[in-house]
Amino acid sequence: MYPRPEVAKDRENKPVSQFVERVSNLTANLDVTNTVIGVPAPAMSEVLVRAGASRDQYIATLSDTWKFQILPFDARCAIETGELIAKVKSRKEQWATWAKVKFDIQIVATAKAESATVIYSDDKDIENLAKRLKIKVVRICDLPLPSVPETKAIDSGPVGAQMLLMGDTEESQQQRLPMNEVKDATEAAPETTTAEPNNELKADPAYTPSVQGSDSGRAEGETPGEDATESRKG
Repeated sequence: MYPRPEVAKDRENKPVSQFVERVSNLTANLDVTNTVIGVPAPAMSEVLVRAGASRDQYIATLSDTWKFQILPFDARCAIETGELIAKVKSRKEQWATWAKVKFDIQIVATAKAESATVIYSDDKDIENLAKRLKIKVVRICDLPLPSVPETKAIDSGPVGAQMLLMGDTEESQQQRLPMNEVKDATEAAPETTTAEPNNELKADPAYTPSVQGSDSGRAEGETPGEDATESRKG
């Protein structure tokens, strides 16, 4: 919610790398689940102290019942708070120094009263108090980084291999010759030539062609004179 958050520190007071990305990944994962995110009323008051001019926006965000549930400090929380204070406070400690501790105890006591399964907090005091009540605490340094999507190389097969076409099947592909076999068959095939059309009539060698004006085609023994004589007689 804060546009310029302070750098998160781990349990050894060292800066946490990519702490903004870790928190963003947490909120993204919680956003797609049905997990109820409870905000104890004392914790909400601490947030609003730092809100400044964005106070109304913070209230509207935290009041979104689809994502958050404001947990009031009721009688059950008061009972849990009294029991926890009795466990951690010694008689020598002054009540005046307990201003922050009481706030932290109220937050942890509210989590106990609501049967919370985990507390998300970067406050070491809250972590120590929660351990007394056996409630798990997750700090920003414990949050995982967002996973990077894996990029898989496309397996194109061995060089020169034919791949299945879109909508093709292995059976139909096997019925076709591979490219190298088609090429070999083409090279091995004899060359064929197409005969050019010839408009000239070729004579049959079994018959002798007749020549106009010659005696070819007459019966043996016939002469041109006899034919002419009979024609005149007729």
